[in-house]
Amino acid sequence: MLAFVGSNSSKSINEQLTKSVLKELNVTHTFIDLKTLDIPLFSEDLEREIKSPKGIVSLKDQIEAFEHIFITTNEHNGNLSAFFKNIIDWLSRADKSFLQGKKVFILSTSNGKRGGLGANESLQKMIERFGCEVYESYAFSSFSENFNKETQQITNKDFLQEIDNKLNRILKS
Repeated sequence: MLAFVGSNSSKSINEQLTKSVLKELNVTHTFIDLKTLDIPLFSEDLEREIKSPKGIVSLKDQIEAFEHIFITTNEHNGNLSAFFKNIIDWLSRADKSFLQGKKVFILSTSNGKRGGLGANESLQKMIERFGCEVYESYAFSSFSENFNKETQQITNKDFLQEIDNKLNRILKS
């Protein structure tokens, strides 16, 4: 399974949650830190000049190598962050079908009760146009109440069990 997080925050709660889920559920995975990729802000002028940034080419190659994709999205004002939307824009310009045939799990979290649901739903609608099937999604609500930042563990075991059930369904598909 390939995993990545759509946040560029050095203290991203979405990244903390993702790494915890993958570790606690012992999921075999490759994690790509999107923050380390050198990806400029998309523009048609820049696209004509460079075609695709090296970071996008590398990410697209990694996506192609995996059947299952685990994406965690953060939420800004009820939608995807500009950082993550930019990456999706570049990927879709490099190959409109960059997710063709992929089985995707989408996770989101926030400190609110909706758990980043707006961004989660926006991402689902957006990426299905690129050929994937969103098998499962989960909005992890009230992050600070359900996650121990010191131990980097999920304290709400019902949430962890639900995520485990959803991940098992996608991995067995």
